[in-house]
Amino acid sequence: MEKVVDLRSALELLKNVPGQLIETNEPVDPHAELSGVYRYIGAGGTVKRPTKIGPAMVFNRVKGHDDARVLIGLLASRERVALMLNTKPDRLGFLLNEAVKNPIDPIVVSNDHVKAQEIVHYADDPGFDIRKLIPAPTNTEEDAGPYVTMGMCYASDPETGESDITIHRLCLQSKDEMSMYFVPGARHLGVFREKAEKAGKPLPISISIGVDPAIEIAACFEPPTTPLGFNELSIAGAIRNQAVELASC
Repeated sequence: MEKVVDLRSALELLKNVPGQLIETNEPVDPHAELSGVYRYIGAGGTVKRPTKIGPAMVFNRVKGHDDARVLIGLLASRERVALMLNTKPDRLGFLLNEAVKNPIDPIVVSNDHVKAQEIVHYADDPGFDIRKLIPAPTNTEEDAGPYVTMGMCYASDPETGESDITIHRLCLQSKDEMSMYFVPGARHLGVFREKAEKAGKPLPISISIGVDPAIEIAACFEPPTTPLGFNELSIAGAIRNQAVELASC
């Protein structure tokens, strides 16, 4: 079985399992159309009916983004998550419980050959526009704008230096601004932000998109299971039995 260490290897695994991943080369508009198509393919939960559990889906031709693809529904079934975490659906809870009890801390690696930094853009580059760089869909006509819905936000406590990762919805507001939604009292980064604001300082964060699914699952833990000061990247390390690698940015 394909060993999953990142998003690319996760997709390679799913390609070899019938009914878990489909691709389309049909052009799709990221504004409301992309999510509208997936509603009929594999969306579950609170979306407008009809809804069903189906495969994850890759859109290879996104209008306005010739060099980008959009993946949707990766974590939308327990069976698919279990495949990517190398366990069985009825063992998922046990796997996550064991991972919390046996964390493996992340490590910092050299920036020399970091895939995420092979191509670098700066906000002061001529013509920079994050809305053109990131094919973030507008999922419904009522949304405020295009959203990154699986942004892994990493920051450190300005007082203790302890770090953690949480998922936040990020709305692309202008060519070099995005807004970030905080659930009141429910996320570690919310505490970090409040401390920084009280001290009159900004809070530096990094945002990662398209990571190992183990990281996305690990980031969903909340207090009291993972109290303030607990770096949830260590849960992803335990799931994979190897430390998550971090690079400076």
